Amino acid sequence: MSELWTPGSGEPPEPSSTPDPAPDGPPPTAEELEAVRELHERLAATPVADVIVNHAIGIWQLALVHLGVVTPPDDLGRRPQPDLAAAGLAIDALAALVDGLADRLGDGEPMLRDALLQAQMLYVEIADAQP
Repeated sequence: MSELWTPGSGEPPEPSSTPDPAPDGPPPTAEELEAVRELHERLAATPVADVIVNHAIGIWQLALVHLGVVTPPDDLGRRPQPDLAAAGLAIDALAALVDGLADRLGDGEPMLRDALLQAQMLYVEIADAQP
C-alpha cells in the first residue's frame, strides 16, 4: 500500500497485487509459522484498549528515561543529563493518546491521566532546574 488509511478517511486502498518480496534467508519453518499464528490469536483475543494502554505506559517510561529520573546512577553516583527534547516528544505522544482516546481507554484512562500529569510536572521541575 502506498498510503496510510485510517478509519474515517474514506475507502481503504486496494491491496497491492504483488506481495512484498521475501526476506533473504530460508523460509520460516512450520513451527515458526505456528508460533506466529498463536501470537496473533492471543493478540486478537486481547482487548485493543488494553494493548494501547500498555503501549502508552511504555511511552511514559520512555519519557522518564529521557528525563533521567529512572536511570540508575553511574559508578560515581551521577545521573544522566536529561534530554528535554526527547522527553517532551514522549510526553506529547502520551498526551495525544490520552486526550485523543480518553473515553475509549476504559479502566486504564485515569491511570494514564495520572502518569501524564506526573511526567508533565517532572518535565517542568527538571527544565526549571537547568542552568
